[in-house]
Amino acid sequence: MYRDVFMTSPVSESMLVRLLEVARHKVVAGMATLGDSAPDAALQLAADLHAIAGEATLLDRPELSRAAIEGEDAARQLAQGRHGAAEPCRRSLRRLGYLLQEASESLEDRATSAKRKSGTSAGKLLIVDDSPVAALALADVFEMHDYTVRVASTMDKAIAQLSTFLPDILVSDVHMPALDVADLCRRFRAGAADRRSAIVLVSGRSEAELRERIDEIKPDVFVSKLAGAVAVVTQVNAVWRDLFA
Repeated sequence: MYRDVFMTSPVSESMLVRLLEVARHKVVAGMATLGDSAPDAALQLAADLHAIAGEATLLDRPELSRAAIEGEDAARQLAQGRHGAAEPCRRSLRRLGYLLQEASESLEDRATSAKRKSGTSAGKLLIVDDSPVAALALADVFEMHDYTVRVASTMDKAIAQLSTFLPDILVSDVHMPALDVADLCRRFRAGAADRRSAIVLVSGRSEAELRERIDEIKPDVFVSKLAGAVAVVTQVNAVWRDLFA
């Protein structure tokens, strides 16, 4: 059986979720190309499996890494035209697919158990960042903590979410040249005047660098991204407890 041991870092768990999704897609695509005699298809499969092995190693998933490496070796032999290489490659992909499925099910069971124990759902967050990639990465982490999350990367999208999603907490980057954060925060406060709400500002810069801007906006909390996503989640959790204690 696949070991049910997971790192406690929500960032690591988020990375693992993404790895499982991407890797399962690559395995399915790889199985479909095994009938293709073109060496380029086998070389692409080998490259994909090499990347999966590397990420699995970084996330302390040795079983996944070993299975991916076995598949990579078989795919390279297939690309070289080695007789009978297709079947070992197929077996390796089936094994990797099984391990990925088992790991995904373990993650889902763990998430379901955590929700059952908590008995309640956390609040609604709107994450605003002009980098969609950064916003989605942070959203993944918050969703693991049972928050309902929406993201926006432009002023228009953020304002639309304020009126339709009605977030409890606004998590916004401070420095976005194409977006007036101070105006966004004023709109958020005005729309949430009749309910409990909070503003959490984040930035890749230090608090000292942004002191004037922070004093202007007056958020409930400022968290430097330099402290990592875990620190951002910890601060938001604390704000949530204060709001609804």
